[in-house]
Amino acid sequence: MFDSDYIPRLFDADGDVSKRWYIDFRIWDTDKGEFVRKQYTGMNKHKTLSARRQAAKKKLAEIKQLLKDGYTAGKSHLDHVSGLDWQKVTVSEAIAYIRDQKRLRRGIEEYNRLLRRLGKGEYTTLGTMPVRLVRPLHVAGFMAYLNQRTKRNGELIGPKSYNHYRNTLSTVFNRLVVLEAVPKNPCLGIERLQVAPSPMHLPYSNEQRAAVRAELERRGDYQMLLYISFIYYCFIRSGGELRLLRVRDLHAKTVLVPAARAKNDQAEHIAIPSKLEEMIQQYRLREYPPDYYVFTHDGHPGPKPVGPNYFPLRHRRILRLAGIVDEAHTIYGYKHTGAVNLYLATNDIELVRRHCRHAHAGITATYLRGLGALHDGEAVDAIPDF
Repeated sequence: MFDSDYIPRLFDADGDVSKRWYIDFRIWDTDKGEFVRKQYTGMNKHKTLSARRQAAKKKLAEIKQLLKDGYTAGKSHLDHVSGLDWQKVTVSEAIAYIRDQKRLRRGIEEYNRLLRRLGKGEYTTLGTMPVRLVRPLHVAGFMAYLNQRTKRNGELIGPKSYNHYRNTLSTVFNRLVVLEAVPKNPCLGIERLQVAPSPMHLPYSNEQRAAVRAELERRGDYQMLLYISFIYYCFIRSGGELRLLRVRDLHAKTVLVPAARAKNDQAEHIAIPSKLEEMIQQYRLREYPPDYYVFTHDGHPGPKPVGPNYFPLRHRRILRLAGIVDEAHTIYGYKHTGAVNLYLATNDIELVRRHCRHAHAGITATYLRGLGALHDGEAVDAIPDF
Protein backbone atom coordinates (compact mmCIF):
# COMPACT_ATOMS: atom_id res chain seq x y z
CA MET A 1 0.00 0.00 0.00
CA PHE A 2 1.28 3.46 -0.93
CA ASP A 3 1.59 6.32 1.57
CA SER A 4 0.67 9.33 -0.58
CA ASP A 5 2.21 11.68 2.00
CA TYR A 6 5.63 10.06 1.75
CA ILE A 7 7.27 9.41 -1.62
CA PRO A 8 10.16 6.89 -1.65
CA ARG A 9 13.44 8.83 -1.71
CA LEU A 10 17.05 8.05 -2.45
CA PHE A 11 19.65 9.41 -0.02
CA ASP A 12 22.95 9.24 -1.91
CA ALA A 13 25.35 11.07 0.42
CA ASP A 14 25.82 13.70 -2.30
CA GLY A 15 27.39 11.10 -4.57
CA ASP A 16 30.02 9.95 -2.06
CA VAL A 17 30.45 6.19 -2.65
CA SER A 18 32.53 5.86 0.54
CA LYS A 19 29.38 6.54 2.55
CA ARG A 20 26.18 4.57 3.04
CA TRP A 21 23.38 5.17 0.52
CA TYR A 22 19.80 4.13 1.18
CA ILE A 23 16.28 4.32 -0.23
CA ASP A 24 13.79 5.41 2.40
CA PHE A 25 10.14 4.37 1.96
CA ARG A 26 7.04 3.54 3.96
CA ILE A 27 4.82 0.51 3.47
CA TRP A 28 1.61 -0.66 5.12
CA ASP A 29 2.17 -3.37 7.73
CA THR A 30 -0.83 -5.70 7.89
CA ASP A 31 0.15 -6.97 11.36
CA LYS A 32 0.56 -3.51 12.93
CA GLY A 33 -2.23 -1.84 10.98
CA GLU A 34 -0.10 1.20 10.14
CA PHE A 35 2.60 2.46 7.82
CA VAL A 36 6.12 1.47 8.83
CA ARG A 37 9.41 2.90 7.67
CA LYS A 38 11.77 0.71 5.63
CA GLN A 39 15.19 1.20 4.08
CA TYR A 40 16.87 -0.50 1.14
CA THR A 41 20.68 -0.46 1.03
CA GLY A 42 21.54 -3.09 -1.57
CA MET A 43 23.10 -0.58 -3.97
CA ASN A 44 26.06 -0.12 -1.59
CA LYS A 45 27.75 -3.23 -2.92
CA HIS A 46 28.62 -1.20 -6.04
CA LYS A 47 31.86 0.75 -5.56
CA THR A 48 31.82 3.06 -8.59
CA LEU A 49 29.57 6.11 -8.79
CA SER A 50 27.99 5.20 -12.13
CA ALA A 51 27.23 1.60 -11.11
CA ARG A 52 25.76 2.65 -7.77
CA ARG A 53 23.62 5.35 -9.34
CA GLN A 54 22.31 2.96 -11.95
CA ALA A 55 21.46 0.29 -9.35
CA ALA A 56 19.83 2.85 -7.05
CA LYS A 57 17.76 4.36 -9.87
CA LYS A 58 16.49 0.95 -10.94
CA LYS A 59 15.65 -0.13 -7.37
CA LEU A 60 13.90 3.18 -6.59
CA ALA A 61 11.64 2.76 -9.63
CA GLU A 62 10.98 -0.86 -8.64
CA ILE A 63 10.00 0.04 -5.06
CA LYS A 64 7.71 2.83 -6.26
CA GLN A 65 5.95 0.43 -8.63
CA LEU A 66 5.55 -2.28 -5.98
CA LEU A 67 3.99 0.21 -3.57
CA LYS A 68 1.77 1.57 -6.31
CA ASP A 69 0.64 -1.99 -7.08
CA GLY A 70 -0.55 -2.36 -3.48
CA TYR A 71 2.10 -4.55 -1.89
CA THR A 72 2.24 -4.56 1.92
CA ALA A 73 4.49 -5.78 4.74
CA GLY A 74 3.82 -8.01 7.75
CA LYS A 75 3.85 -11.77 8.28
CA SER A 76 0.55 -12.23 6.48
CA HIS A 77 1.03 -9.66 3.71
CA LEU A 78 2.08 -12.09 0.97
CA ASP A 79 -0.74 -14.51 1.77
CA HIS A 80 -3.14 -11.59 1.50
CA VAL A 81 -1.75 -10.41 -1.83
CA SER A 82 -1.15 -13.72 -3.59
CA GLY A 83 -3.25 -16.34 -1.80
CA LEU A 84 -0.08 -18.43 -1.35
CA ASP A 85 1.41 -19.86 1.84
CA TRP A 86 4.84 -18.26 1.73
CA GLN A 87 6.20 -20.56 4.40
CA LYS A 88 5.91 -23.35 1.83
CA VAL A 89 6.14 -21.62 -1.56
CA THR A 90 8.78 -23.21 -3.77
CA VAL A 91 11.22 -21.46 -6.06
CA SER A 92 9.23 -22.45 -9.15
CA GLU A 93 5.99 -21.20 -7.60
CA ALA A 94 7.64 -17.91 -6.69
CA ILE A 95 8.96 -17.45 -10.24
CA ALA A 96 5.51 -18.11 -11.66
CA TYR A 97 3.98 -15.63 -9.20
CA ILE A 98 6.45 -12.86 -10.09
CA ARG A 99 6.10 -13.64 -13.79
CA ASP A 100 2.34 -13.26 -13.65
CA GLN A 101 2.48 -9.74 -12.28
CA LYS A 102 1.07 -7.36 -14.85
CA ARG A 103 4.12 -5.12 -14.97
CA LEU A 104 6.35 -7.99 -16.11
CA ARG A 105 4.68 -8.66 -19.44
CA ARG A 106 7.86 -7.66 -21.25
CA GLY A 107 10.46 -10.43 -21.23
CA ILE A 108 8.05 -13.02 -19.89
CA GLU A 109 9.77 -15.76 -21.92
CA GLU A 110 12.85 -15.41 -19.70
CA TYR A 111 10.74 -16.50 -16.74
CA ASN A 112 9.18 -19.37 -18.68
CA ARG A 113 12.60 -20.56 -19.81
CA LEU A 114 13.87 -20.50 -16.24
CA LEU A 115 10.81 -22.46 -15.09
CA ARG A 116 11.53 -25.13 -17.71
CA ARG A 117 15.09 -25.52 -16.45
CA LEU A 118 13.78 -26.01 -12.91
CA GLY A 119 10.89 -28.26 -13.92
CA LYS A 120 10.31 -31.96 -14.38
CA GLY A 121 13.23 -33.80 -15.92
CA GLU A 122 15.73 -31.07 -15.13
CA TYR A 123 17.03 -29.36 -11.97
CA THR A 124 14.07 -29.93 -9.65
CA THR A 125 16.39 -29.84 -6.63
CA LEU A 126 16.13 -26.05 -6.63
CA GLY A 127 12.73 -25.77 -8.31
CA THR A 128 10.94 -27.67 -5.55
CA MET A 129 12.83 -26.03 -2.66
CA PRO A 130 10.93 -23.52 -0.45
CA VAL A 131 12.25 -20.03 -1.18
CA ARG A 132 12.86 -19.34 2.52
CA LEU A 133 15.45 -22.15 2.60
CA VAL A 134 17.44 -21.19 -0.51
CA ARG A 135 21.09 -20.29 0.09
CA PRO A 136 23.85 -19.20 -2.33
CA LEU A 137 25.20 -22.75 -2.39
CA HIS A 138 21.90 -24.02 -3.82
CA VAL A 139 21.93 -21.38 -6.54
CA ALA A 140 25.57 -22.19 -7.32
CA GLY A 141 24.59 -25.83 -7.82
CA PHE A 142 21.91 -24.83 -10.32
CA MET A 143 24.29 -22.58 -12.22
CA ALA A 144 26.90 -25.37 -12.33
CA TYR A 145 24.21 -27.63 -13.80
CA LEU A 146 23.41 -25.02 -16.47
CA ASN A 147 27.09 -24.67 -17.33
CA GLN A 148 27.21 -28.39 -18.22
CA ARG A 149 23.78 -28.65 -19.81
CA THR A 150 23.74 -29.25 -23.57
CA LYS A 151 21.24 -27.80 -26.00
CA ARG A 152 19.41 -29.79 -28.67
CA ASN A 153 22.31 -29.36 -31.06
CA GLY A 154 24.71 -30.82 -28.50
CA GLU A 155 26.41 -27.51 -27.71
CA LEU A 156 26.81 -26.08 -24.23
CA ILE A 157 24.94 -22.89 -23.41
CA GLY A 158 27.05 -19.76 -23.83
CA PRO A 159 27.98 -17.13 -21.23
CA LYS A 160 25.20 -14.82 -22.40
CA SER A 161 22.51 -17.46 -21.81
CA TYR A 162 24.11 -18.37 -18.48
CA ASN A 163 23.89 -14.73 -17.41
CA HIS A 164 20.26 -14.49 -18.53
CA TYR A 165 19.30 -17.38 -16.23
CA ARG A 166 21.30 -15.94 -13.36
CA ASN A 167 19.87 -12.44 -13.80
CA THR A 168 16.26 -13.62 -14.10
CA LEU A 169 16.53 -15.71 -10.93
CA SER A 170 18.19 -12.77 -9.17
CA THR A 171 15.36 -10.45 -10.26
CA VAL A 172 12.84 -12.83 -8.73
CA PHE A 173 14.68 -12.90 -5.40
CA ASN A 174 15.17 -9.13 -5.46
CA ARG A 175 11.42 -8.72 -5.57
CA LEU A 176 10.97 -11.27 -2.81
CA VAL A 177 13.41 -9.30 -0.64
CA VAL A 178 11.38 -6.13 -1.14
CA LEU A 179 8.23 -8.09 -0.33
CA GLU A 180 9.97 -9.52 2.77
CA ALA A 181 9.37 -13.09 1.68
CA VAL A 182 13.13 -13.73 2.09
CA PRO A 183 15.76 -11.74 4.02
CA LYS A 184 18.51 -11.77 1.36
CA ASN A 185 19.00 -12.47 -2.34
CA PRO A 186 20.99 -15.75 -2.58
CA CYS A 187 22.05 -14.91 -6.16
CA LEU A 188 24.19 -11.89 -5.28
CA GLY A 189 27.31 -13.97 -4.72
CA ILE A 190 27.00 -15.71 -8.09
CA GLU A 191 29.19 -13.88 -10.57
CA ARG A 192 28.22 -13.26 -14.16
CA LEU A 193 30.37 -14.80 -16.88
CA GLN A 194 32.43 -12.67 -19.23
CA VAL A 195 30.68 -12.36 -22.60
CA ALA A 196 32.84 -12.00 -25.69
CA PRO A 197 31.76 -9.40 -28.27
CA SER A 198 29.11 -10.92 -30.51
CA PRO A 199 29.58 -11.05 -34.31
CA MET A 200 25.79 -10.89 -34.64
CA HIS A 201 23.63 -7.93 -35.68
CA LEU A 202 26.16 -6.34 -38.01
CA PRO A 203 25.23 -2.97 -39.54
CA TYR A 204 24.09 -3.07 -43.17
CA SER A 205 26.06 -1.36 -45.91
CA ASN A 206 24.37 1.07 -48.29
CA GLU A 207 24.41 -1.60 -50.99
CA GLN A 208 22.86 -4.21 -48.71
CA ARG A 209 20.09 -1.83 -47.57
CA ALA A 210 19.33 -0.98 -51.20
CA ALA A 211 19.13 -4.69 -52.06
CA VAL A 212 16.76 -5.40 -49.15
CA ARG A 213 14.52 -2.47 -50.03
CA ALA A 214 14.41 -3.46 -53.71
CA GLU A 215 13.40 -7.02 -52.80
CA LEU A 216 10.66 -5.82 -50.44
CA GLU A 217 9.27 -3.45 -53.06
CA ARG A 218 9.41 -6.19 -55.70
CA ARG A 219 7.35 -8.45 -53.44
CA GLY A 220 5.03 -5.64 -52.35
CA ASP A 221 5.89 -6.37 -48.70
CA TYR A 222 5.36 -2.85 -47.43
CA GLN A 223 4.54 -3.93 -43.87
CA MET A 224 8.01 -5.46 -43.53
CA LEU A 225 9.49 -2.27 -45.00
CA LEU A 226 7.57 -0.23 -42.42
CA TYR A 227 8.70 -2.53 -39.60
CA ILE A 228 12.34 -2.23 -40.62
CA SER A 229 11.97 1.55 -41.01
CA PHE A 230 10.80 1.93 -37.40
CA ILE A 231 13.93 0.05 -36.26
CA TYR A 232 16.25 2.01 -38.55
CA TYR A 233 14.88 5.50 -37.95
CA CYS A 234 13.85 5.26 -34.27
CA PHE A 235 16.26 2.60 -32.96
CA ILE A 236 13.27 0.71 -31.52
CA ARG A 237 14.09 -2.84 -30.59
CA SER A 238 12.39 -5.56 -32.57
CA GLY A 239 10.31 -7.95 -30.49
CA GLY A 240 8.45 -6.61 -27.48
CA GLU A 241 9.08 -2.91 -28.10
CA LEU A 242 8.08 -2.76 -31.78
CA ARG A 243 5.99 -5.88 -32.31
CA LEU A 244 3.49 -4.71 -29.69
CA LEU A 245 3.40 -1.08 -30.86
CA ARG A 246 -0.14 0.32 -30.75
CA VAL A 247 -1.70 3.15 -32.72
CA ARG A 248 -2.02 5.20 -29.52
CA ASP A 249 1.77 5.13 -29.17
CA LEU A 250 2.16 7.21 -32.36
CA HIS A 251 2.15 10.80 -31.13
CA ALA A 252 2.43 13.89 -33.31
CA LYS A 253 6.23 14.12 -33.13
CA THR A 254 7.26 11.03 -31.18
CA VAL A 255 6.78 7.31 -30.71
CA LEU A 256 6.08 6.27 -27.13
CA VAL A 257 7.70 3.09 -25.82
CA PRO A 258 5.67 2.30 -22.65
CA ALA A 259 7.52 1.22 -19.49
CA ALA A 260 6.02 -2.28 -19.69
CA ARG A 261 7.80 -2.86 -23.01
CA ALA A 262 10.97 -0.77 -22.65
CA LYS A 263 14.23 -2.55 -21.91
CA ASN A 264 15.01 -0.24 -18.98
CA ASP A 265 11.42 -0.34 -17.63
CA GLN A 266 10.96 3.40 -18.22
CA ALA A 267 8.46 4.98 -20.61
CA GLU A 268 10.26 7.09 -23.20
CA HIS A 269 9.34 9.19 -26.23
CA ILE A 270 11.48 8.81 -29.37
CA ALA A 271 11.57 11.52 -32.02
CA ILE A 272 10.11 10.53 -35.40
CA PRO A 273 12.42 11.47 -38.32
CA SER A 274 10.69 13.08 -41.31
CA LYS A 275 11.16 10.07 -43.61
CA LEU A 276 9.38 7.78 -41.16
CA GLU A 277 6.66 10.37 -40.61
CA GLU A 278 5.99 10.33 -44.36
CA MET A 279 5.40 6.57 -44.16
CA ILE A 280 3.16 6.91 -41.10
CA GLN A 281 1.01 9.42 -42.97
CA GLN A 282 1.11 7.46 -46.20
CA TYR A 283 -0.36 4.40 -44.45
CA ARG A 284 -2.69 6.62 -42.37
CA LEU A 285 -1.70 4.73 -39.25
CA ARG A 286 -3.03 7.28 -36.77
CA GLU A 287 -6.56 6.97 -38.21
CA TYR A 288 -7.05 3.44 -36.83
CA PRO A 289 -8.54 2.80 -33.35
CA PRO A 290 -6.00 3.69 -30.61
CA ASP A 291 -5.91 0.18 -29.12
CA TYR A 292 -5.10 -1.49 -32.45
CA TYR A 293 -1.65 -3.00 -32.92
CA VAL A 294 0.29 -1.44 -35.79
CA PHE A 295 1.69 -4.76 -37.06
CA THR A 296 -0.70 -7.67 -37.70
CA HIS A 297 -1.11 -10.66 -39.99
CA ASP A 298 -3.52 -8.59 -42.09
CA GLY A 299 -0.80 -6.14 -43.10
CA HIS A 300 -2.51 -3.16 -41.45
CA PRO A 301 -3.37 -2.17 -37.84
CA GLY A 302 -5.75 -4.55 -36.08
CA PRO A 303 -6.75 -6.01 -32.70
CA LYS A 304 -4.23 -8.88 -32.64
CA PRO A 305 -0.43 -8.52 -32.99
CA VAL A 306 1.88 -10.88 -34.86
CA GLY A 307 3.86 -13.50 -32.94
CA PRO A 308 7.51 -13.12 -31.81
CA ASN A 309 8.95 -15.02 -34.81
CA TYR A 310 6.71 -13.57 -37.53
CA PHE A 311 9.03 -10.83 -38.80
CA PRO A 312 12.42 -12.47 -38.07
CA LEU A 313 11.52 -15.54 -40.15
CA ARG A 314 10.15 -13.48 -43.03
CA HIS A 315 13.17 -11.22 -42.86
CA ARG A 316 15.57 -14.15 -43.11
CA ARG A 317 13.90 -15.21 -46.37
CA ILE A 318 14.15 -11.66 -47.71
CA LEU A 319 17.87 -11.57 -46.93
CA ARG A 320 18.48 -14.78 -48.86
CA LEU A 321 16.61 -13.40 -51.87
CA ALA A 322 18.68 -10.21 -51.61
CA GLY A 323 21.91 -12.26 -51.64
CA ILE A 324 22.75 -11.77 -47.94
CA VAL A 325 23.30 -15.28 -46.62
CA ASP A 326 25.49 -14.86 -43.52
CA GLU A 327 23.94 -15.28 -40.06
CA ALA A 328 25.52 -12.09 -38.69
CA HIS A 329 22.99 -9.84 -40.41
CA THR A 330 19.67 -9.82 -38.56
CA ILE A 331 16.59 -7.70 -38.22
CA TYR A 332 18.10 -6.16 -35.08
CA GLY A 333 21.02 -4.97 -37.18
CA TYR A 334 18.96 -2.09 -38.61
CA LYS A 335 19.13 -0.43 -35.18
CA HIS A 336 22.92 -0.53 -35.33
CA THR A 337 22.81 0.70 -38.93
CA GLY A 338 20.66 3.69 -38.00
CA ALA A 339 22.86 4.60 -35.03
CA VAL A 340 26.04 4.48 -37.11
CA ASN A 341 24.52 6.51 -39.94
CA LEU A 342 23.09 9.13 -37.59
CA TYR A 343 26.48 9.60 -35.94
CA LEU A 344 28.35 9.78 -39.26
CA ALA A 345 25.83 12.32 -40.57
CA THR A 346 25.88 14.59 -37.49
CA ASN A 347 29.04 13.77 -35.50
CA ASP A 348 26.77 14.44 -32.49
CA ILE A 349 27.25 11.70 -29.91
CA GLU A 350 24.76 13.33 -27.51
CA LEU A 351 22.03 13.18 -30.17
CA VAL A 352 22.79 9.50 -30.74
CA ARG A 353 22.75 8.89 -26.99
CA ARG A 354 19.27 10.39 -26.62
CA HIS A 355 17.91 8.55 -29.64
CA CYS A 356 19.42 5.26 -28.39
CA ARG A 357 18.00 5.93 -24.89
CA HIS A 358 21.38 5.33 -23.29
CA ALA A 359 21.88 6.46 -19.69
CA HIS A 360 25.08 8.38 -20.46
CA ALA A 361 27.41 9.19 -23.36
CA GLY A 362 30.02 6.68 -22.19
CA ILE A 363 27.66 3.84 -23.10
CA THR A 364 27.06 5.41 -26.51
CA ALA A 365 30.78 5.85 -27.14
CA THR A 366 31.44 2.20 -26.31
CA TYR A 367 28.48 1.17 -28.48
CA LEU A 368 29.65 3.19 -31.51
CA ARG A 369 33.26 2.12 -31.04
CA GLY A 370 32.18 -1.51 -31.07
CA LEU A 371 30.41 -0.88 -34.38
CA GLY A 372 33.50 0.76 -35.86
CA ALA A 373 31.88 4.18 -36.18
CA LEU A 374 33.77 6.03 -33.45
CA HIS A 375 37.48 6.39 -34.11
CA ASP A 376 40.03 9.16 -34.57
CA GLY A 377 40.58 8.52 -38.27
CA GLU A 378 43.30 10.61 -39.87
CA ALA A 379 43.73 12.70 -36.71
CA VAL A 380 46.22 10.16 -35.37
CA ASP A 381 48.52 10.96 -38.33
CA ALA A 382 49.65 13.96 -36.28
CA ILE A 383 51.76 11.72 -34.09
CA PRO A 384 55.50 12.53 -34.58
CA ASP A 385 57.67 10.06 -36.46
CA PHE A 386 59.34 7.38 -34.37
